[in-house]
Amino acid sequence: MKETNPIGIFDSGVGGISVLARALISLPGENFIYYADTANFPYGDKEPAIIKKGLCQAAETMNAKGIKTMVVACNTATSVAIEDIRACYDFPILGMEPALKPAVEKAENKRVAVLATALTLRESKFHKLLAKCQSRGQIINLPAPGLADLVEQGHYNDAEGEKYLTQLFQGLKDIDVIVLGCTHYLFLLPLIQKYFPQAEIIDGGLGTVRHLAHVLAEHDLKTKATKGNIEVMTTKPSVFLPRFQGHLDYITAILKQNNNI
Repeated sequence: MKETNPIGIFDSGVGGISVLARALISLPGENFIYYADTANFPYGDKEPAIIKKGLCQAAETMNAKGIKTMVVACNTATSVAIEDIRACYDFPILGMEPALKPAVEKAENKRVAVLATALTLRESKFHKLLAKCQSRGQIINLPAPGLADLVEQGHYNDAEGEKYLTQLFQGLKDIDVIVLGCTHYLFLLPLIQKYFPQAEIIDGGLGTVRHLAHVLAEHDLKTKATKGNIEVMTTKPSVFLPRFQGHLDYITAILKQNNNI
């Protein structure tokens, strides 16, 4: 495997672009393939079999293109299906999980809200994580059905997104830390900060990209190039491709404005 081979990043839609943007900032010389299973979006309300099929198809397609590692940039797909594809390929496969551990470390015995899809919050992977952390703070699970859909449609910094969050956050007070448990939710950062200006926002994408850099170095796969490229693949090109660059530019600006939180 060559160091110039691409890194595959997978999501059900635009959410993983937040992970891609972080990777482009931290690893600017790498080549990337971004694969969006837009035809089956949203994953948050799909049967596990559909999610597994979509992830396996993406892994097979990107493997044929010679990826050197893969990031499953979707909390739901990680919870449901990452072990299935790890059993099939010999390149490193990284996943996502709500950044609950760093949240409780920052807010010992304080109030932590975990914003995630209902499926992520139901999965055993999350409950195991919760069991390790729940004695260290008051953890509030906040399922957000339909929120990823709004982001997918581009309503992440407008009146429609604000209306949804107003209803979601109604009655929620004195929150010290908010964990973004879906890669789509980082697009909503300006609105979330508006509701909770004093809260610290933690997104699992930062830890995932740091882990990616470590894995590349550990396996001697980090490129020496200074500028890479991006190939975009999707199961619904007419919907996804025309808006990809706009989503990437927006989230890159958000990260730079917030010092790559």
